[in-house]
Amino acid sequence: MIREMRFVVSVPDQVSAYAVAEKLAERGHLLVAVREVPIDPLESRFAGWWRAHSLAVDPPYEGPLEVSPAEKKAVAAIAQKYGGQVNSACGQFPDKAIERFSREGLAHKLDRTEADRIRAEVVGGQTAAVPSLPAPPGLKCGGFRRPAADLRAAAEVVPFEGRTFDGVGDLIVAIANDAFPQGSVVPAAPGAVPRLAALAGNDGVSDFHRAMTLMVLFQMSTAGRRRLAYQADAPEDGGAETPAETATRAAVAAVLPGLAVGRSELAEFLLAGLSAAMREAGAGMPAGLERIAGRYAGTARITVVNLIRAVADGAEEPLRTATAAVVAALPEVVDGLQSTKATVEGRALDTLDTVLQWELDNARLSKLGTVFGPR
Repeated sequence: MIREMRFVVSVPDQVSAYAVAEKLAERGHLLVAVREVPIDPLESRFAGWWRAHSLAVDPPYEGPLEVSPAEKKAVAAIAQKYGGQVNSACGQFPDKAIERFSREGLAHKLDRTEADRIRAEVVGGQTAAVPSLPAPPGLKCGGFRRPAADLRAAAEVVPFEGRTFDGVGDLIVAIANDAFPQGSVVPAAPGAVPRLAALAGNDGVSDFHRAMTLMVLFQMSTAGRRRLAYQADAPEDGGAETPAETATRAAVAAVLPGLAVGRSELAEFLLAGLSAAMREAGAGMPAGLERIAGRYAGTARITVVNLIRAVADGAEEPLRTATAAVVAALPEVVDGLQSTKATVEGRALDTLDTVLQWELDNARLSKLGTVFGPR
């Protein structure tokens, strides 16, 4: 029995859709088409978005017609990098599926022999990929204060302007949604930077929420360079940051030297990543990075430390080596399929973004209730 997998990926714009299509073809998806999302009241939130539709056929497989978990994860990672999501992933019988696949907007049609060769390599790589170093435990981070206390502390530095929030996490998400929707920098982004920096530097806000703001600042300040990296195979757009991306990067550089937030391993690590990516700000590396390097020596985290150091230095060969080491140490976290046309720095920042988000998601928080602030 042959396994066929059908995917539908939605992304915010046409350029991203074609970039996703390119990535899917590189994974051996036999047919890939790009089409604008049709007007549909039931899908109003996707108005103006584009979709990449693909069909992949794997070698002989006995059992139910289901989507490979590894392939589903890989496609989801591609969609996430372009600010999108996977809308559909299902298994079908191949002969009829290939015949019925709509050729409207066809972007890639691989020769069956070539597609089979690529899929065999991809599947073999998925099976053979093992970490080169043991995974580390999560970085330590203080627990959550009571939501009311957290919000009172946040209100001291960030006006709510009549809006209500369930907690500081909700506030951070709202700021990011306004200034950085679906991972795209908009003209409002530079104005949001001082508010995020104020939250990150506020001792009254829970450690994890302060770390969240550092992650958003990293993503906003590197958005242009990362976009140029993952859209390297897409139609030319001049190969430069947009005015909004450049202004946001400058705004983060302006606040970074005064951003001292080192109260937890997680915050120190994220601040180190941000400082490295914004080396033009001259903030230098927080002292906590070396303590973390010593504490987690011999684990996969040391490769991320080395990547942060390489990004801070900016030299191409160390960047290339450090990026490859992270991919080898964290194969379940990092998608190693990156465009060869992208700059070395762009690929490194894209990788660093992925692993810093992974660190945030896997932090070790103190037990809830032990670090509550005053009511």
